[in-house]
Amino acid sequence: MTTLTRHAALIATAGLALLLAAPTFAQETRSYTDDAGRTVEVPVAPKRIVTLHDSSLTVPLVELGIIPVGAFGRNGEAGPFMRGAATLTGVTFENSNIVNVGASPADIEAIAALEPDLIITSSFQEAPIEQLEVIAPTVFVEDNVRGELATFEGIAELTNTQDKLAILKSRYQAQVDQVKAVIGDRNISASIILTQEGQIAAWHTYGVIGKVLRDAGFTFPAVIDGLEGTERTFFSGEELPAFDADFMFLTYDAARGQSPQDAIADIETVTPSFCQFLTACAGERFVLVPREDAVARSYTAAGMMASAVLAAISGRDLDALAE
Repeated sequence: MTTLTRHAALIATAGLALLLAAPTFAQETRSYTDDAGRTVEVPVAPKRIVTLHDSSLTVPLVELGIIPVGAFGRNGEAGPFMRGAATLTGVTFENSNIVNVGASPADIEAIAALEPDLIITSSFQEAPIEQLEVIAPTVFVEDNVRGELATFEGIAELTNTQDKLAILKSRYQAQVDQVKAVIGDRNISASIILTQEGQIAAWHTYGVIGKVLRDAGFTFPAVIDGLEGTERTFFSGEELPAFDADFMFLTYDAARGQSPQDAIADIETVTPSFCQFLTACAGERFVLVPREDAVARSYTAAGMMASAVLAAISGRDLDALAE
């Protein structure tokens, strides 16, 4: 090796050593106030996000075009899964690089190993924020406070995907307008029920299907309109007739192996011969939809529910129902 070549090699080696020893420049940050009232310094352009709930955080993030590095995972018979992700986004643990960080509480060590630059959590997650924020800036997004689909606002702001959100909103409005066009100015009622713990469970606005129905102009029975907040309320089987409406929607938990027939059998157990008490059932206007799609915080799910509602009401004599 010539003296000149040796000198060049020494310079290159020294330069590489200096480069490796140089400190990593910190990401640019900004202040963000989350739904817990906490002011958090978050990255302006986060690249490695961990989401700690599936249907309310991971699905919206993916719909906005961002794939997290780690996410909340439930245990199923076929292995871990993200509720709603397969049917609503097509993204799963198996076909992506998303790492399962556990359910609730999440695996703190697994999260730390991913070296995230932003963690998004919610009230569904038991892992303490105090532990999470040691790993990375941690933001609390509460969908029960924001309401159906409103979690998208915070997630879009955090990820600079407001333009994508605007497109999703525009598509949703067009889908709701299709339902409105069929209903017209008629007074058509709807209700949504399910059975839990041997009782009837109801919410003021249940999932995205409830949002679709309200946005499309359906009215609801007084027993549902009288419910306050976002929490479920239980009713006895004897109170089922109060939920009767022109169209009734019942969800079944397909993710846990429940079939539509199982859901019908559960109502029959709670209220024997229930169909004779409900005009919607007698008139074959009793509609069953998969629960994980009906409740997901997802614009894709909202579109699916709008299509289900449109199919349920199309071709019906709505004038007779509105009388």
